[in-house]
Amino acid sequence: MSRAAQIATGVAAAAVIAGLVALASPVFSALGGSGHHPIAQASSVRPSAAPIASPAPTPTTEEASAGCRAEASFSLQGDVAHLLKADAIQDRGSRWGARGEVLSNAAGIFSYVVAPNDNLDSIETRLCFDGWSLARFNHVLGAAIQPDAHLILRPDPALPWIDSYHPYDEVPGVSVVDYTDALYEMGAAVRTQDLDTARAIWSKLVSGHVSPAAQAAATKALDAGDWPVLDQLFP
Repeated sequence: MSRAAQIATGVAAAAVIAGLVALASPVFSALGGSGHHPIAQASSVRPSAAPIASPAPTPTTEEASAGCRAEASFSLQGDVAHLLKADAIQDRGSRWGARGEVLSNAAGIFSYVVAPNDNLDSIETRLCFDGWSLARFNHVLGAAIQPDAHLILRPDPALPWIDSYHPYDEVPGVSVVDYTDALYEMGAAVRTQDLDTARAIWSKLVSGHVSPAAQAAATKALDAGDWPVLDQLFP
């Protein structure tokens, strides 16, 4: 056979083979190709891991006071404490974090007695009283309210307020830790009506570091053992 004939024969055979492959392709595909299981298309959604508990959110001031039409608060300036929106004070009932006793007088709710495991957010919700200013007026260090402490909500406006963080004679750059701690201990002595301890703390660590009005009121109350006055000055 000539070389030209051989080439022609090869081309024709190739064409026949290509046609057979094309005809067989649909059947081959329908049968699953080469015999391997077809690969599923990858999903864009990743499988979720085991559930993880989310931390409980910290309530905001608005959430903590939900249900109160308004909030009472203290405006604290110098040695004067102004009670704002006193009509908003109410007892909305015992609840987790605010299971203490509410004490009243002729003017209305006067004070709140802290129970174990109470917290300022829950007390704020129960009494509709701004927790920050309530703690500030009552010499609460941070958020550490102590069981049996009396948080005064409606103080005698004739008595001065003593700032537990800033002594009257404060000097910039000088630590006030001893003064703050002394007022904290003073409050503990007054709550237990330990007059001797209260007088000792006053004379050694507090006297001379408060306003003239507070100096006069505290000195008179300590001399007379006037507990209602001492309760307000050193809550």
